[in-house]
Amino acid sequence: MMWKEVVRQKTIQNTILRNGLRLLRQKNWYQNQDKQTVLEISSKLQNVMQLHLETENLVVGIPGFGKEVTLLEIDEPQFVPHYQVEQVIESAAGHFIKLKTI
Repeated sequence: MMWKEVVRQKTIQNTILRNGLRLLRQKNWYQNQDKQTVLEISSKLQNVMQLHLETENLVVGIPGFGKEVTLLEIDEPQFVPHYQVEQVIESAAGHFIKLKTI
């Protein structure tokens, strides 16, 4: 097990991500919408994905209350598929997550 420091965090609404991507994958939906509606949904999706777009570090999602997801950027430049988040702690030194080998 290893502890990694959380560099940055952001809470997002998961429904925007899931439903927005689903709509944009339906060609007949976005072709029948006015340009402003498609741009508005695209803008919301970009806002949700902004943390992923701004960094080369690993970003993990932790389910929150209701339909919220907290994105945690950790100081790890590579995706490590054989780890899972086991614990998140907050201390005077900052936020840290514990990764566990699976």
